[in-house]
Amino acid sequence: MNDSNSMDECKSFKKQYDKCFNAWFRDKFLKGSNDDSVCSELLKNYTGCVKNAMKEKDIVIGEFRRYHPKVSSNYEPFKNK
Repeated sequence: MNDSNSMDECKSFKKQYDKCFNAWFRDKFLKGSNDDSVCSELLKNYTGCVKNAMKEKDIVIGEFRRYHPKVSSNYEPFKNK
């Protein structure tokens, strides 16, 4: 998979997740429901895609923190539950 395709795939996953999240927020959360599991698979797909794209581009979170020291050392942006 080339870099362009992997990034395009991630954009597609993000769009799907954003659409689901916005509907959940509007239709469920604002009406009192805090069960966010409806979009969990889409979020896993999106974060998995981003992780793979980062791996393909040799982007390492530790290196990122070296250049951005204000980011908390225990911050895990894509840690699955």
